[in-house]
Amino acid sequence: MSSPTSSPTPSPASTSPTAEHTRAHSFSVKPIAWSGVLVSLVVLVISGYILAQRIGEYNKANARPIYSFIQGDKTDFTFRDRPVTIRADLNDAGEGEVLVTYADATLHLPVQIPQAYAFPGLERYADWFRVQMFAESSGMSFAEFEARINSGEIEPRLVIVTRNPHSKTTREGRFELEPAKNWGWGEVRRDKWTFGFYEFLPEGGFSTETLRFPESGASFYRRQVKADLAGDPPPERADDELREGSWQFQAALPLMNRRPGITTEQQGLRNAGWTLPAASASMIALMVFLAFALAPSREQVERRAINQS
Repeated sequence: MSSPTSSPTPSPASTSPTAEHTRAHSFSVKPIAWSGVLVSLVVLVISGYILAQRIGEYNKANARPIYSFIQGDKTDFTFRDRPVTIRADLNDAGEGEVLVTYADATLHLPVQIPQAYAFPGLERYADWFRVQMFAESSGMSFAEFEARINSGEIEPRLVIVTRNPHSKTTREGRFELEPAKNWGWGEVRRDKWTFGFYEFLPEGGFSTETLRFPESGASFYRRQVKADLAGDPPPERADDELREGSWQFQAALPLMNRRPGITTEQQGLRNAGWTLPAASASMIALMVFLAFALAPSREQVERRAINQS
């Protein structure tokens, strides 16, 4: 009687005919991934360098002056050797007007946001009224700016800035509905805000200017797209709105609960050209290739699973 013969144990290679193919495939991915990392990195460095150069050239050609401001908190002082007094004629609810006298000229400013509590100095009117001394300070620190002001090297300007939260809006209300003129709606409907600028003139008196809150970049872009689709001329921003980079824009910021969004038509990125999409795409490609290059191979995963078992 013959003894049964045991069949030979198949080798791992014979049980997995695709092992060699898988191993070859796992080894071939790494060089491709690292090549992609290298190419993406080179493109990113070159496009990023050119992008920075273009933005720098744009900012240099379109340099904006920088202004520094010093907030005033006194009701009696002198400016250009002329007396200035700030008084108020208010009722118990804080309604009325603020009177500003400069030499022989007097401003009568209606209270825009009444405050019932009689805070000292100008704090009672801080929500809508500011006195600011300012001058251009491009290329200098604030400490240097103050030192030059005190030494008389810089002749400062003085302005009163007011915020009216209930002005007439440029937009028409829908369904003939308009919000009430109360504090809440006044803070929300920023498109209705206007700012009054009353600058003290060296010879006495005031120069006055009224500017409205700027239209957002998104709203202006929608108007541009609408005009383009209709075949109309491209729209322009209103002449009576605050302009980015102007001293009026910077002087109005302390009276805002949130500053306006940055407009896109005056930014250095508009001079980027092909460098911005190239830098963005190469950054994404770099991350993808780097993920493939650093990922463990299938052999490493299988070996780790065997060791753990």
